[in-house]
Amino acid sequence: ARSPQLGARGAPSHEDADVYPKGTPRLQGLRLKDGKYRALKSHVAGGKRMIHSKVLGLDVRVDGELLRFHDPATGKDIRHRSELEADEARAQAAAEQAQAQTKQEIAQRESAEARAQQQSARAEQEAARAEREAASRSAAEVRVAELEAALRRAGQPRE
Repeated sequence: ARSPQLGARGAPSHEDADVYPKGTPRLQGLRLKDGKYRALKSHVAGGKRMIHSKVLGLDVRVDGELLRFHDPATGKDIRHRSELEADEARAQAAAEQAQAQTKQEIAQRESAEARAQQQSARAEQEAARAEREAASRSAAEVRVAELEAALRRAGQPRE
């Protein structure tokens, strides 16, 4: 059978278990040779039964409800689209969370800076008030000294 998706003569086939007699492997591969379809031999790699596709250069196996493609050259599975989309969604969520955290940190820093400016302004106001009070006290002390001197002069007999 020609695989319409792969355009290959002979390819792995994954069918529902109800189609084949009990004990028939869920994954079977056929290769067209000399006008006849011949079964591809399966092999075990990493504890998993696979069929090698020369057309794809990959091993193919059933993984739950999915066909899983494995690159024997790298020893790694090729990620399924749903896995890539899930990874992308997680990365997007992590990026959004990081952005929200950054905004929160900026807001906290700006709030802390505003509080520091308010405290600085209060400290400057307090210092100015203290200077005014000191000047008033000093002026009052000078005035008291002047009045005491005036009283002393007033209490002395005139000549």
